[in-house]
Amino acid sequence: MKPFSYYKKNIDSILENSYSDKKLFKENFHVIMGALKMSKPFREFFTLYNEIEQKEFKNKEELGEYISESVYYLRPKINSIKNVCTILEKVFSKRTNLINETNNKTYKSLDYLIYKKGVRNITNRLEVKNNLIESVLNKKQYKKLGTQLTPKTLAYTLSENYNKEFSKLSKSDKNLLSEIISIKKEKLFEEINKVKETILNKINNLVKETKEENLKAKLTQTKNVVLTMKKDKLSLLRLKQLHTDLN
Repeated sequence: MKPFSYYKKNIDSILENSYSDKKLFKENFHVIMGALKMSKPFREFFTLYNEIEQKEFKNKEELGEYISESVYYLRPKINSIKNVCTILEKVFSKRTNLINETNNKTYKSLDYLIYKKGVRNITNRLEVKNNLIESVLNKKQYKKLGTQLTPKTLAYTLSENYNKEFSKLSKSDKNLLSEIISIKKEKLFEEINKVKETILNKINNLVKETKEENLKAKLTQTKNVVLTMKKDKLSLLRLKQLHTDLN
C-alpha cells in the first residue's frame, strides 16, 4: 500500500480533469464516492489532509497542535484503509488519462509524519513538521479552474458530503455553490457580515411578531448560532441557505 497522498492526489486529479464533462464527472464522482462509503478511516484521512491544507489557522502554535493531533489520530488507522486503497488502485488503473503527476509538499510532509515511526526519525519528523507549519501559514491561493471550482474544493465536498451526489443538486444550489467557492478571501468576510446582519434583523422581527414561546425560543437559538458562526465559506453557504429559508 502506498502512502495516503498517492490516493488523495489521484482523486483530486480525476475530479479536476473530468469536471468539464458532466457525464464523465458524475460517473467518476459516483465510483469514488462508493469507495469512500466503505471506509470511515479513509474519509477521516481525506478530511484531515484537506483541513491542514485549507483551514485558516491563527498562529504556529494552533497549527502545530492541529498537525500533532491529526498525526496521532491517523497513525493507528493506516492498516484499516488497506482494503479501500486496493479498490481505488483498480479505479485509478482505468483512469490513467485523468491522472496528473503532482508534487504536493503538504501531503508529502503529512505522509512522512504519519508513516515514519521510530526513534531514529524523531529529528527528521521535527524538521518536516516545522517546514510544514511554515508552508501552510504562507500558502497561496489555489489556481482556479475554468469552472470556478478547485480540485481541492471538489475533494472537500466529496469527503464531507460523501452521501450526497453532486448530480442531485438543483440548478440554484449548484449556482450558489459555485458562487461561494469562487468568492475571494477579501470579499468573504464582508459578504458573511452582510448576510448575518440581514438574517439577524429578520429573526428579531419574527421574535417581535410571534406570541408563541416555543417559536421564540427556537428563533433565539437560531440567532445565537448565527452570531457564533465562523467566517469561512462553509458558514457562508449555511447562512445563504438559512436566508432563503427565512424568506
